[in-house]
Amino acid sequence: MESNKNMGRLLDILGNETRRRILILLTKRPYFVSELSQELGVGQKAVLEHLRILESAGLIEGRTERIPRGRPRKYYTIKRGFRLEVMLTPYIFGTEMYEPKRPRSTEEYLQARELIKSTGPVEEKMRDLLEFLSEVQARIDELMRTRQELEEVRLLTETYIENLMRRIAGENEPEFERLLREFAPLLPKRVLNDLDDF
Repeated sequence: MESNKNMGRLLDILGNETRRRILILLTKRPYFVSELSQELGVGQKAVLEHLRILESAGLIEGRTERIPRGRPRKYYTIKRGFRLEVMLTPYIFGTEMYEPKRPRSTEEYLQARELIKSTGPVEEKMRDLLEFLSEVQARIDELMRTRQELEEVRLLTETYIENLMRRIAGENEPEFERLLREFAPLLPKRVLNDLDDF
């Protein structure tokens, strides 16, 4: 349940347009508060509050830069990258977050490193890199299609299991309790949480 609360908090944070605009700006380069205020047309006090919220969520970080003359200035950068997915189907509403990890030494990773380190003519290097990138994107697209299809099957199956357990609970509570004890370790976390609240 804690992860659901955290995800809800993150969605609330990203639901604010000014905070989204701040994040978009920070993907381009680090910014000082005064620069963000000017770019956004928002007062510095309000910008500082948005930055505090984003920093407390672990999305950005502030670093102090010492200046030869004058007070040190604090600038902000993106702290971590992640991908947030919202799944809405006739069966369920849910969210998942994926944070990139250091790539394993896969064949593709090694190929990318080899292309990046190549010392051939720049036109040839660019052509090879773009061709490789296109192949990687095509594979990602195919995997995403497959994942989406499998998600639909998973959600359909989970929903059926949950509805079945709820029906049993309504007809025979001792049987429901027995099945819940027996299958609790195998039940998906979402289904288990929903049944616990039942």
